[in-house]
Amino acid sequence: MDEALPWWARAADAGDADASRTLAICHKDRGEFAEAERWYRTAADRDGGCAFGLARLLHEAGDTAGAETWYEHGAGLGSVECTTNGAVLLAARGEWDTALERLAEASAQGDDIATRTRRAIQHMLSDLDGWREALARAEAEGDPEEAYEALRDLLDPDRRAMFARYPRMVAEAEALYARAAAVGSAKALVDQALFIARDDSRWDEARALVERAHERGYDGAAYVLGVWAEENGELRTAEEWYRTADEADGGHIWACFNLGVLCVRQRRLDEAERWLRATGLDGLGGAEGVDAEGRGPFDEGDERIVRALEDIAAIRADPERMPPAEWEERLPGLRARAEEGGPDAWCAYADALDRLYRLPEAAEWYRRAGTPRALLALGRMLYEVGGATGLRMVPYYEPAAAEGDAGAAYDIGRIHDEAGDRRTAQIWFRRAADLGHGRAAWWLGWTSEERGGDPQHAERWYVRAARSGLVPPAFLAGRSMVRRGAYGEAEPLLRVACEGEHEEAPYWLAQALRGLGRVEEAERWLRVAAEAYPDVLRQYGPMARLAMPDPG
Repeated sequence: MDEALPWWARAADAGDADASRTLAICHKDRGEFAEAERWYRTAADRDGGCAFGLARLLHEAGDTAGAETWYEHGAGLGSVECTTNGAVLLAARGEWDTALERLAEASAQGDDIATRTRRAIQHMLSDLDGWREALARAEAEGDPEEAYEALRDLLDPDRRAMFARYPRMVAEAEALYARAAAVGSAKALVDQALFIARDDSRWDEARALVERAHERGYDGAAYVLGVWAEENGELRTAEEWYRTADEADGGHIWACFNLGVLCVRQRRLDEAERWLRATGLDGLGGAEGVDAEGRGPFDEGDERIVRALEDIAAIRADPERMPPAEWEERLPGLRARAEEGGPDAWCAYADALDRLYRLPEAAEWYRRAGTPRALLALGRMLYEVGGATGLRMVPYYEPAAAEGDAGAAYDIGRIHDEAGDRRTAQIWFRRAADLGHGRAAWWLGWTSEERGGDPQHAERWYVRAARSGLVPPAFLAGRSMVRRGAYGEAEPLLRVACEGEHEEAPYWLAQALRGLGRVEEAERWLRVAAEAYPDVLRQYGPMARLAMPDPG
């Protein structure tokens, strides 16, 4: 790849659009998005493939208007992919008729994706008409329960992808739920809020709707408010709402379960056990419960409750998982210093509370300290221990990352990776790696090799990761070097991997030594592999027999 890039660049500079597109793809795979955009733009005005690639790149970066412009331009150049994707963007904002016309054009040109997408949108619009008609009948009868039931399928998990791809459908669903709420359905207010909450800028509005449903007597509203508070790291508020849900519902199974888990996280084990057993699901038989919105069967309830109860028993049996006594002893002194001191003393007191699993108190003191270090500790505590949603905790990590904290940058990348946002993850892992974070460099290498098919770029990242003392990337870098014949460069890395007891390293070190003409040493390392890692020897056996002069 490294040798190919300059040749493609010469061809692209000479006007070859295929070369421009190939260069852009290579740089995008490497996470070099600005360079990818530059190469797409060199030919996007005259090549549909480059216009398509540029539009996708812009769309992934959040520039929807720029994406629409280039899809439109690419469609004019004859790119059926641009026609299809441009139509999807039109549908996303509710221009259904125009979108369907363009998808029909693309389908007529043989684009199977356009055919499937057009059919899916038609089904979706047909479902929407059905919901409207059923709701209109309930409105005519003035029946709140019927109005809610008319829209029940809107929250079917199978439809989540539809709402993610076509944001206009979120607005349509919200409007329908608002009509059902006007008939008198408090449940509809909660579901309306669930759709509004997809937009972070409308979070307060969504919460206000659920609070209104609670005031109107819907028991499940308190549970939803508890879940949201927990996801936001508001631990005291979450506990209050879960207790309210349990009291209002006469024993809300999910509220009891979540209270039990919340108490386990805070090592309030006796309380946790009481709440978990209050669910009635203790492994002694099946039971019906509710889903995240307070409805439906609790299909895996028994198994989850049993696991939680087993975890309590395991914690009680393991002193390492209990609050450390020495920190309990130090707490009064730290508290006294915190009351007299400033941010550093507040943060130190919060750290102690965190170690003792007194998470709500720790959160208050971390927030009071407010320094980048304190906010980072708060975000990590709430996300890794407290049950908060990672993406909602990212703002707590960002101040430390902005100050050059490699670990904070890596954690942000990890959160985005777990959320399925590869582009943002790649950007943050690159920042972390540039700050010297070994695992971030390892991730970038793995991504280049496994996803991008770019072993040389991967090797460079593996080498950087190995410098931080990580054994697996040292092995991966050494193996890559052996494969391309760089035996001298590979040897020290593979020796590091052998010292770290990487099971495949002895075989590859033997290959490197053989490549350097040191056959006796190579044989010794193959014997190490044979004795210590027989499974690896079986895997590489045929290669080993070809490599060594002695068939034995």
